[in-house]
Amino acid sequence: MAVWKVLLIFLFACLSLGLATATLIVPLGYQGGERWLWLGGLVLATAASGGLFALFLRHAGRSLDAFPRDSRL
Repeated sequence: MAVWKVLLIFLFACLSLGLATATLIVPLGYQGGERWLWLGGLVLATAASGGLFALFLRHAGRSLDAFPRDSRL
């Protein structure tokens, strides 16, 4: 696997973990409507980064298959 793929996987993992942690911690510091706004924004950001992470892992994993879909046997 190329070094850039490993670094990108590490970056996506850190980003997703950081956003998930912030989703739990940041809204506790706010009062009223701001709390729900921060919670909603962080949940959406976490879902988006997790979705991109899953898509990238699926794409990167497909290149390691023994018999890729596009190959002719």
